Amino acid sequence: MSKKDFFLGIFIVLALIVFAQQDFFFNTLPNKILGGGFKKETLRIVLQSPLHDLSPHSLNLDDLIRTGNLYEGLVAFDRTLKIVPALAVTWGNVDSLTWDFKLREEVTFHDGTPFNAQSVVDSFEEGKKDSGSQLAALLQTIQEIKIINPFEIQVVTVAPDPLILTKLTKFFIHREGNIGTGPYQMKFFEKGVRLSLTAYPNYWGQLPAYQNVDYAVTQNKVQRQSDFEQGLTDILVAVPKEQAINLPKDQVKSSYSLEVNFMMFKLDDPLLKDRAMREAIQAMIDPAKIEEIGNNFVRRVSQFVAPGVFGFNPDIPQFQYDEAKAPKNLFGEQKIKITMDYLPTYKTLVEYLEKQFEAAGFQFVGNPIEADALLERIKKNESQLYLLGWQSENGDAGDFLDSFISSKGEFNNGRYTNAAVDRLIAKARMELNPQLRLELLQKIMELVNDDLIGIPLFESARLYAVKRGVIWEPRLDGLVLAKEVR
Repeated sequence: MSKKDFFLGIFIVLALIVFAQQDFFFNTLPNKILGGGFKKETLRIVLQSPLHDLSPHSLNLDDLIRTGNLYEGLVAFDRTLKIVPALAVTWGNVDSLTWDFKLREEVTFHDGTPFNAQSVVDSFEEGKKDSGSQLAALLQTIQEIKIINPFEIQVVTVAPDPLILTKLTKFFIHREGNIGTGPYQMKFFEKGVRLSLTAYPNYWGQLPAYQNVDYAVTQNKVQRQSDFEQGLTDILVAVPKEQAINLPKDQVKSSYSLEVNFMMFKLDDPLLKDRAMREAIQAMIDPAKIEEIGNNFVRRVSQFVAPGVFGFNPDIPQFQYDEAKAPKNLFGEQKIKITMDYLPTYKTLVEYLEKQFEAAGFQFVGNPIEADALLERIKKNESQLYLLGWQSENGDAGDFLDSFISSKGEFNNGRYTNAAVDRLIAKARMELNPQLRLELLQKIMELVNDDLIGIPLFESARLYAVKRGVIWEPRLDGLVLAKEVR
């Protein structure tokens, strides 16, 4: 064994000890000392979208907001997207393909069944069989899960996977019948209307503040606002911008969503393959005006991933708009047609962009189109210019780069190709050292920015209304978990 291997081993052991001690003092011990002490009132969280699927296999955010209270994974995200222990207390690499996890002991499912290594394997085998689910796709990089002993497993991947921990945050360990190990268990479910939860008294961690929780659905905007103003709602999820500006500022909470909205060029288009033309289009867009259009609930961005996303490059400067340099009548008396595909939700933004294009000498044609149809046009390289938002919900730039930037990317409209970028993307997919991988991703973002393949426009915010006296802060991943409300 080399000195390097020896010191690395010591470092991993010390790190595991720190994890275990921190977990004991911040979770297990307070719960044993403080006990329950639940609030008597029922916490009422109101959403606009119905629950699609109560199963642990759905990765839809509207579902995860509810099911994230019932189920847990080996690891979890905290509210800033840092990986923290959940049903595993420690973990580390055995080699580039093998991850070792020590499991939490004295954990029970909501039906009283003990949790152990076999529980993890059973959930994995079930998830793989559900071939149509998002979870099955997520688990594709895992070759097998080995049981070392009742409270130790090894996860073996097909290839080195630097995102394996991120993926495992959404791999929920469960038993048949929607039974998990989370801080809440299901009390009542009325499909499309309400999910009622009650605190699980034998939960391994700190018990939540509220014993009873209702996740309700109200789709009518007027009714949602009225109920909140009457004090019938504790947390109102997905508040529209136009309503948020009319609510008291101290009751509105916002968190940037890690969703960057951008305009993307068809680089093999006869008009847009000319870099000077792309620069002219960039020069006509004022980021400050876009923030104003978004009622200042959006913020300008410098690149295709947002601050807070792993891979964001802080050295890429913001575009500086200069009204005096905005192009006017680029083509003289002639008007050049340009067509933009966009989601109907961008209507107000497109009205501004249309004015800018027309002033620059274009004949602007807007094509509002629903999401599925737009994505299909992008896949087929049929969109000359489009507006879209991409959310790095896992807090990592890798998915965006694979989908939009790689020459083989599913949504590489315009067939952008840069050999250096492709090499770096391939390398980043295999790099397990976080610092080295960060450097690779940041270099990719720099090269893509230099190639001006599109224009990052803004990062959108998630807006919530919170009743006075209710203590809660939004998360970067958009989850609204009852255990985090005080």
